[in-house]
Amino acid sequence: MTDWRKRMTEDLYLRGMSDSTVDMYVRAVRLLSEHYQKEPDQISEEELRQYFLYNKNH
Repeated sequence: MTDWRKRMTEDLYLRGMSDSTVDMYVRAVRLLSEHYQKEPDQISEEELRQYFLYNKNH
């Protein structure tokens, strides 16, 4: 498990999220990371904004 995924999973469980919610959130971040071919912490706010716009229109 990558560092970001482990940390994200732990943080979501600490917030009381269910297994299925954690899985969905991790999947969403993984797809974002794959789209830009970058680790999540290397994605800029503008790239994130563009990704949301892209997904809304497709």
